[in-house]
Parts: sequence; structure tokens; C-alpha cells
Amino acid sequence: MPAERRTPTRSSSRPTPTRIVVDAGSKALSSDLLGQTGHGAVQGHEEIVVTALSEEHGVIELDAPSDWPRVGERLRLIPNHACVVSNLFDRVNLLAADGTIEAVPVAARGRVD
Repeated sequence: MPAERRTPTRSSSRPTPTRIVVDAGSKALSSDLLGQTGHGAVQGHEEIVVTALSEEHGVIELDAPSDWPRVGERLRLIPNHACVVSNLFDRVNLLAADGTIEAVPVAARGRVD
């Protein structure tokens, strides 16, 4: 998975001890799997992947019950593919190795030509 793009999100629901619903769906993560097993991974826990998407939400299924993350806790997701969603955002934030962040406008915003 490309480590260049990370999507900040929050845990918005915990319907079961093994299910996490996050506020990043197919509009922030691509629905294209490209032969991979998930739509993205949790940064720092790359073995945990987003297994299903709606337009606004993603679903993570854990292997075992856990109380992590709690509702409202911030997560960073590493999408497996970002090309198809780039025109939905006004800017992207680039994270440098030293931790600095640079906001860059998306020239493709709203374009389909």
C-alpha cells in the first residue's frame, strides 16, 4: 500500500466488539481493490484493514474483540489507491519525513475532462 497518502478519520461507531465504523468511505478511499484484501489499512496497525465501504463510511472487522479504538478516537488510514478520489478534494496535505505538513491545491478538483 502506498504510504504517501494518509486519510485522517474517526471511529464513529462500535456496533460490536469486533466491528469499527469509520467516517471515511468510498469518497475518501477508493472502492477499487486492485487485487488487495482491503480498501486501506490503519497506520501503525497495517494488519487491520477496511473491509467494506459505503459512500461516507468504512467498516473494519477485527479478528478478536477489542475496546480499541473508542468512538471518536482519531485514526489514520493508508488507502490502497487514491487516483479515483483526488478530484473530490480541494487540497491534499503532504506529510514530510520531519513531520511538517504542506497543503497543496488539487488541480483536478471537479474535473472530468
